[in-house]
Amino acid sequence: MIRLICSLLVMCAFLAQIGVAQTLTKEKRRSVEKTEGDTTTTESVIISQSEDITPRSQMILVNPLKFLLFYNLSYFHTLSPSVTLGAGLQFPTPHEVQGFGLSAEIRFYPSGKSPRGFYVAPNIAYNKIWSGQEKTEPFSVGALLGWQWFPGDDFAMGLGIGADYYTGSVSDGNDDIGRYDGWAPALRFDIGYAW
Repeated sequence: MIRLICSLLVMCAFLAQIGVAQTLTKEKRRSVEKTEGDTTTTESVIISQSEDITPRSQMILVNPLKFLLFYNLSYFHTLSPSVTLGAGLQFPTPHEVQGFGLSAEIRFYPSGKSPRGFYVAPNIAYNKIWSGQEKTEPFSVGALLGWQWFPGDDFAMGLGIGADYYTGSVSDGNDDIGRYDGWAPALRFDIGYAW
């Protein structure tokens, strides 16, 4: 499992280096000419800054780290330069477990360049899971700190870390599904498509 995660991170770092996006470049030039006899010396200082300015207002993302437990898909829509709203759907991966999950998330981008860069994301989720006679309906509230970037024109990647608080109903004698009460760490690695 650790090798798979490391391989995914190396692949993402490689893709981030070769990605192409629309950029805005600002340059400042300063030239100094000195004339001494018949010799002219020219000195130049060039300072360059690039920024991705490709407009994107929608994203579809999956979190491959979550595929061990849930197939998942999330959709995000940009509401303003600082706010993006998202909703997700998930289904259990193990064939002996059935159910579904719904989630909602709002991302705040302090830079005002949503959906790229650093974000803070409060979120909620509801799941209904059953296996045979055992069932549970966990509800969670949490928050993430994350970073969203676009190594290619339409390719989206993101990383996030945070915590979720779980609570919910659990059927009696539920040993396999377990109790859903308390705090749990949240790790997100998203890949997807943006337009």
